[in-house]
Amino acid sequence: MFRILAIVCCAAWLAACSPTFDWRPVAFGQGGAAGVLPDTPQTQARPVTFEDRTLTLTMRSARAGGMLFALGSADLPPEWADDAAARRRLARWAVDALYRNVGAAPPGPETDPEQRVSFEGRGPQGPVRVEAQIKVTATEWLEAVVIAGPDDYARAPVDDFWLSLRWPGGAAGTAVPGSAPQ
Repeated sequence: MFRILAIVCCAAWLAACSPTFDWRPVAFGQGGAAGVLPDTPQTQARPVTFEDRTLTLTMRSARAGGMLFALGSADLPPEWADDAAARRRLARWAVDALYRNVGAAPPGPETDPEQRVSFEGRGPQGPVRVEAQIKVTATEWLEAVVIAGPDDYARAPVDDFWLSLRWPGGAAGTAVPGSAPQ
């Protein structure tokens, strides 16, 4: 009896240790942005309309452990290189869209739209936690997003994703203050 119990416990322990998160380096955008995704990325492009312009947002995403990790990019019109106000409006609009997509109230106008945000909302399967960061450069719109149910989020090595991020110009991602890598 003890032998069977020991075998069952060992099998359960080994199953729990299986690598759900097989991090892979991924470049996104044209300006040198990079990060990691926890599995082979899927790539999808879709048109996004902002201020009478259609931008093509390309998302590279992977699911693991009940979570969705995504890295996205869209080229900007050349004339926006000299229009900081248009780029700032795009960053604000992109952040607000993330909130609206899960039925959450967007942050106020005093919030920096390029600061990493974390909020709760509701997805098709129930409550979700979203963590995201938008960067808009002179030439592209970039975003990094993690979406998961609260329980999945609490068990996952999300900090690995954020610490791997490299934005154009060499800016690194950061973990949530006070958290430790898992």
